[in-house]
Amino acid sequence: MVITYDFGHGTGQDRGADGYRNEEHDCREYGALVVKKLQQLGYTCYDCTPSASPALTLGQSLAYRVNKANSIGSQLHLCFHVNAYETDKAEGCEVEYISALGKTYADRICSEMSNELGFRNRESQLRTGLYVLKYTNMTAILIEPFFCDTKSDCNKYNPEKLATAIVKGITGQTISNQPTAPKPVVQPVPTYPETIPEGVFQIPGTKFYIEPRADGDMGIHLDRGNYITIRKGGAPVVVYNNNKGQGGSKVLF
Repeated sequence: MVITYDFGHGTGQDRGADGYRNEEHDCREYGALVVKKLQQLGYTCYDCTPSASPALTLGQSLAYRVNKANSIGSQLHLCFHVNAYETDKAEGCEVEYISALGKTYADRICSEMSNELGFRNRESQLRTGLYVLKYTNMTAILIEPFFCDTKSDCNKYNPEKLATAIVKGITGQTISNQPTAPKPVVQPVPTYPETIPEGVFQIPGTKFYIEPRADGDMGIHLDRGNYITIRKGGAPVVVYNNNKGQGGSKVLF
């Protein structure tokens, strides 16, 4: 399934709402997680958001989103937004639709958002006058998860949980991406030839040698991979290597 999407507002005269939180920031935050989860489930997703520059009029911004989505020919278009009304006067989640299939998606997403985050379920809303819903060729919905100018709603906002709820409403599947500590990458230490290089002072009767360096330092060598570097004006450095891919270095003090 091919899904197109746009993050609301963000250019020229097309600006989002401000309250306790900022709509343009939040819809891009939770929306990006929605897209990531959909891609992990195997959906192909295309961004139809106009860039911030050059600045567009409201009409140009809306037309860009619609024209790009229609040119791609997706089966579903998602508009990510955040709601606003008057400070602490409205609350809850809703999803706006224009088609019968859009209502099916809207009903499911509203239910999941309410259950997952505790938002009041304002339910799906038929909006025949919204430009993006009206002029896209595919099923389209506009998601309004909470009111950015209502403190109680903002306190419930959690981008990871919200994205999980929206994706479950769309696909019926739950995919949660909690951060995990990255595994350290172990790089093997290069091996070295076990020969004595030219231009060094070999200690008589041994394979050990002293190496004068061009930078003024001196290396006291067991071999090419194990030595102490005596540094002028700096702490000595020990380098060690078992010539089997393991080794390291350490500044002595």
